[in-house]
Amino acid sequence: MNTVIDIQRLLPAWKTLQEVAPVSHIESESDYEQITTLLNTLLDVVRDDASHPLYSLVSVVGDLIEAYEIDHEPMALRLSA
Repeated sequence: MNTVIDIQRLLPAWKTLQEVAPVSHIESESDYEQITTLLNTLLDVVRDDASHPLYSLVSVVGDLIEAYEIDHEPMALRLSA
């Protein structure tokens, strides 16, 4: 797929999204709490409707949370798995 990305349009769209929803790499417990709240809010609206326009955002936010949880899972839990 040869998608040309228009950076001049992408930058303001990304800034606008971040003003509305904290979608970014999770750096702290505070970030984690904020993005978990976002996911729960999205799930209240989207539920399990794969045709909902925000369904892919639920997936992206869930992936960010999962990556953070894997990186920050206590070692004792990793060893027992």
